[in-house]
Amino acid sequence: MTKILNFGSLNVDYVYKMDHIISPGETQASLSRELFPGGKGLNQSVACAKAGGKVFHAGAVGSGDNEILLATLKKAGVDLSYLKHHDEVPSGHTVIQVDKNGQNSIILFGGANRSLQRNEIDETFEHFSQGDYLILQNEVNELEYLIKRGSALGLKIAFNVSPFSSELLELPLDKCSWLLVNEVEAAGIACMDPASSATSLLQGVSAKLPNSNIVLTLGTRGSIYKQADAKTFAFGCYKVKALDTTGSGDTYTGFLLQALATGKSVDEAMKLASCAAAISVTRMGAASSIPDLNEVLSSELYKGPEPQASLL
Repeated sequence: MTKILNFGSLNVDYVYKMDHIISPGETQASLSRELFPGGKGLNQSVACAKAGGKVFHAGAVGSGDNEILLATLKKAGVDLSYLKHHDEVPSGHTVIQVDKNGQNSIILFGGANRSLQRNEIDETFEHFSQGDYLILQNEVNELEYLIKRGSALGLKIAFNVSPFSSELLELPLDKCSWLLVNEVEAAGIACMDPASSATSLLQGVSAKLPNSNIVLTLGTRGSIYKQADAKTFAFGCYKVKALDTTGSGDTYTGFLLQALATGKSVDEAMKLASCAAAISVTRMGAASSIPDLNEVLSSELYKGPEPQASLL
């Protein structure tokens, strides 16, 4: 069975409900505080596991409120054998203010997510072999080392280039088998205007990385794929009443990669991923909103007609 290794982020989200977003120099009492598990890495591991995969999460946690992170991963069936505990630094976390109108402001602290050590990476890689999948996001350190070592071992590297930063252009992205990007990220890689058409953005990224498989997500317009050998395939977005889109992209990524790891075709993988993401936005929360594979396969969305993509 193909294994999936995710060197991904883990964040505790501290959400404070406020009357209004505070200004510099202002002190204001919070109406409430809630803790939620977060981080793109955590969400994608949960999605892969719920899609039926054998997933190993190999990020790092530090001091602080870790139990909510560990419990969320364990409940989904994610293997934590290679998760590191760096108690000398705080766990990654966000401080989020949400006002009465739903607007927010977010402070992100990488913490233990940025404390990965090369010897720990090497020790983890000893348990994986050619053909296994390595999932990465731009929320941990040592990305260049992870990509080079993973490629040397013959792992299929799937890089979700989020959040985008110009430093990513210095990485050996050509060693990635799969690149998952939205329009802003695609524009950054291709050095194009984000307002360019989806097909133009896809061609631009592919021109820079001709040997990689590219998946460009378009939100409510669907997604489009370009194979390294120039084949393209587009899939639309299922129409649902969205309550919360948080984590929908991570749901898509997890289901897509797990389907590919089991040998499904790209069009079938995109259908599963699109349907899972559509179900997730009908619920509140990120990791908690992710459906399992049986729920996706038995849904009316999945059984119904396939939506058409809008590539303008």
